[in-house]
Amino acid sequence: ILRFREAIRLSPANAAAHYHLGVALWLEGARGPAVEALAESVKKAPANVEYWQRYAVAAQEVEDRPRALAAYQRVVALKPGCLECRNSLSFLLTDQGMAVKGAAEAQFVLQREPKNLAALSNLGFAYLQQNELSKAIAVYERGIGVDPNSAVMHYNMGLSHKQKDELEVARKHLIRALELDPKLIEAHYTLGIVYWQDGAFDEAERHFAEAVRLAPDYAEAWGMHGTVLRQKGLLAEAKAALEAAIQLKPDDPGPYSQMAQVLRLQGDSAGSDKYLAEAASRKAVKEGMQKEMFDRASGPRAKVIR
Repeated sequence: ILRFREAIRLSPANAAAHYHLGVALWLEGARGPAVEALAESVKKAPANVEYWQRYAVAAQEVEDRPRALAAYQRVVALKPGCLECRNSLSFLLTDQGMAVKGAAEAQFVLQREPKNLAALSNLGFAYLQQNELSKAIAVYERGIGVDPNSAVMHYNMGLSHKQKDELEVARKHLIRALELDPKLIEAHYTLGIVYWQDGAFDEAERHFAEAVRLAPDYAEAWGMHGTVLRQKGLLAEAKAALEAAIQLKPDDPGPYSQMAQVLRLQGDSAGSDKYLAEAASRKAVKEGMQKEMFDRASGPRAKVIR
């Protein structure tokens, strides 16, 4: 790292030095500085596809998706036949609100490799984002046909059927997803939602509890866990879960509403009123952008295969 920095000091336009510094920093775990060094390398060598591809991968790994999107667009322009790159571009386009373009990239890959699971999952994701549920289901059926043991495909199929309120079919696929991958967090959460919508609160609680055990920072799962515990009359446990949800995602009005109900049931009218006011304040700020926790019908998202 010191040698590459010295090379850059002596020749700031040395693209290779910036690139290899980025790679070295990445290997040392300094991901933020690595991305910045890789960004410098592509500025200095804008036609070097290897540099762009490494930069794109790094930006996506650190969840800097706008930068990753721009980088993959450049990679595909320089290397149109890179199907793996187009799969990444497809996901990022859809994730950044350009689902029609994301679907087009996935279809480009599938025209060349009809059984490409990553492209199928990306195409299904794009259709889900456009609320084209029947098309998404048809794509995920193709994916399950290619790999019947893909937990991700079964999860996405279950999510799609849940979005159509076809809860029995959704439950079947979500259970299968968890048989294949018991640690698939989103499947636990979504199956919890399905059981909750059916009024099966014990089963719902079990899956929300598992979701937060596997992902302690999953605010929505904590909120739904608290909601179900309140509905079961387990008020102290509900309060603890809702406190976790609020701490993790303080701008979400849903847990405040639920907490107000818990406190009201515990006889704390003043505390309940306080949380209701907090919920109303946050709901006003988020109006049109976010639903209440107990109406989170579209909360779970599709997963993609990379």
